[in-house]
Amino acid sequence: MSLPASCSFRRLLFACSLATCSLSQDIPKHASPAAVAAPEKVSLGEVSAVEVPSLPAESIGAPLLCDRDGRIVFRLATPEIGVEDPVSVSKGGKTVARFGREKINDIPGPALLSVFLLGSDVYMLTRGSIPLGYQTKWRTPTGEVVSQPASKSATFVAHFEHDGNYAGAVRLDLPFKPARLGVFENGDFLIAGAEPSTDEPRLAIVGSNGQLRRFVELKGDVHGQVESDTSGKDKDPTALPRFGPPGTQSLFNAVYLSQIAKDGPNLLLFRPMNGPVFSISPSGEGKIHKLKVTSDYRLYTIKASKDSWIVEFLHDVPNSPAVEMSTYAFDRETGAPLREYLLPPDLGWELACTDGDEFTFVTANQKTNTLKLVELAPAARH
Repeated sequence: MSLPASCSFRRLLFACSLATCSLSQDIPKHASPAAVAAPEKVSLGEVSAVEVPSLPAESIGAPLLCDRDGRIVFRLATPEIGVEDPVSVSKGGKTVARFGREKINDIPGPALLSVFLLGSDVYMLTRGSIPLGYQTKWRTPTGEVVSQPASKSATFVAHFEHDGNYAGAVRLDLPFKPARLGVFENGDFLIAGAEPSTDEPRLAIVGSNGQLRRFVELKGDVHGQVESDTSGKDKDPTALPRFGPPGTQSLFNAVYLSQIAKDGPNLLLFRPMNGPVFSISPSGEGKIHKLKVTSDYRLYTIKASKDSWIVEFLHDVPNSPAVEMSTYAFDRETGAPLREYLLPPDLGWELACTDGDEFTFVTANQKTNTLKLVELAPAARH
């Protein structure tokens, strides 16, 4: 089954755009990054496996988040329901906490946009409505006059404690449309989004009270394409059409499928394409990192370890609808690939936690139709 360019699937896992995605049973293959210095090849072998009997083997929306104790936060998804509310699973697989929308009692009609894990607490970028205090009336095609309370859309950050208890929400006061959330250790938010009328990217640091502190400008980031960008050998790769047909890059997908990841005190912003990784400090200073990979690799997830970034890429298979998945360690300063990780020949694996030495993946127990956590460690170096 073919796979849209805006979506990527393993047997269980996917990262979806706002469009419809379709499952693929193709086995991800591993490919090599650009010929800079050949990275060390490291085979990963299974160390342990833990069952999670209370969770079904459904699809899981990327990214998966992990705290320092090995607790994993993710969102299950089914074709019937779509992406569900977040859950967390303890390292031993026995403790499951749910972060359900029904617990959000201070946001009318909450709709989840993005999830971030800080320490052991879960933060959700959430869209809801604000009542305006009066009634609106309109006439139906049958002539009946109908009224309802007037409201307007607003965006919030909802906060849950580690055990699933709801701690409250703060409304964001921003002049653009938020799409992705990160949280600094000082409690400030990093909000990535776009201008609604153009989809030009916007990035801002927002205080824990929801008030704008400062905009963050990122040199070398994606932007809208103008007529002069559309041809010629000096074509700007960061200039994208606002929308595009399936299988092509667009500004809309680049902005709304971005991810924010934690890297010590800083936060990383990256787009689902072959592009730079931006490191943003709590003060709003942005630093650009360019990973040395072949041009058709697309960033999928980044997890910071103590001495490197563990990065997963997507790559199209030539003359095939399949998508390759490959995993490397990179020097965060030089962007050079240090290690290529070779996974066991299995399906449906998704990286959740890593410290650079041990790797925890979420996969399925096909016999029991439940999830399990599999820990891998280096078994051989080549």
